[in-house]
Amino acid sequence: MSTHTVVPTRRERRAAERANRPRDRRTSHTTGRRPSLTSLSLLGLVGGVALIAIAIAFGAGPSAAPSALEVTVGRAPAGIATDGFVIGSPDAPVTVDLYEDFQCPACELWGRTVFPLLAANELAAGTVRVVFHDIAFLGPESTDAGMAAYAAGQQGRFWDMWATLYANQGHENAGAFSRDRLLAMADHLGLDLARFETDMDSAAARAAVAASKAAGGAAGVTSTPTLIVDGQVLLGVRPYPELAAAIEAAAR
Repeated sequence: MSTHTVVPTRRERRAAERANRPRDRRTSHTTGRRPSLTSLSLLGLVGGVALIAIAIAFGAGPSAAPSALEVTVGRAPAGIATDGFVIGSPDAPVTVDLYEDFQCPACELWGRTVFPLLAANELAAGTVRVVFHDIAFLGPESTDAGMAAYAAGQQGRFWDMWATLYANQGHENAGAFSRDRLLAMADHLGLDLARFETDMDSAAARAAVAASKAAGGAAGVTSTPTLIVDGQVLLGVRPYPELAAAIEAAAR
């Protein structure tokens, strides 16, 4: 006896395939197991800890005390007389007028590479005295740093603050000379903080910085650092031997 094989039509095969397909993926998501209350609580706790960590990292928590902030302390060269904005013997035959902005990278470079040689030689020998002039033109933190230096000068520590400001210089107006950091610098230098803060905020400090800048403009200073040695103008970070030669010529 022969057998007859029934071949399903194309429509019947498609219907069978659809019947054997798994259910829609969107349905499987919405009908999955719901998280338990305990799981939700643990997730909330972990999330809360993460948010607290983020808040602390970005400064949402209480600010650190000034002394807790990391700053580098600078010092004026030992054994050399200072008087306000002047360093060197008051009887020195040559005066160098130094025009700077505390945010100026070239000024920091001059202070780090040329000034130590000047201090070890002409300043130590009593041949020269240096008079600082603040040309705060690079933005608000230049003015703030100048006012902090003025306040330190009221306690006889201008040159220590001068060195400390340059030791902590950063990008322009990016927080290197924020109020908290300026207070931390004063604290690490051992200044009277209450007096320092009062002097830094005073109208006298702001007026002193403004007057120094105006005087520099009147003297024709248009860039920093500028050094004027007995009428000879030295622009930028000039090599120490060039400065020494100018001082020697002025001392004759």
